[in-house]
Amino acid sequence: MATYREIREVSDMAGLEAWAESHEAPIARGGQTLSGRAIYSATCGCLTLVCVTPEKAPAPLVWRSPFE
Repeated sequence: MATYREIREVSDMAGLEAWAESHEAPIARGGQTLSGRAIYSATCGCLTLVCVTPEKAPAPLVWRSPFE
């Protein structure tokens, strides 16, 4: 049996938030592009909507052990 997933990009966060709310799907931060823009997505069933924001993503947290 084959599994299919459809991934679509929306133009802005408002569109992603509206779709996620109507489908009761949580929005997750998926990381960032090579140019440093934040990527957000929401998944319902086999459909995932993705939004790449125009602003730079916040820097990732770096944890340093106090024992090193």
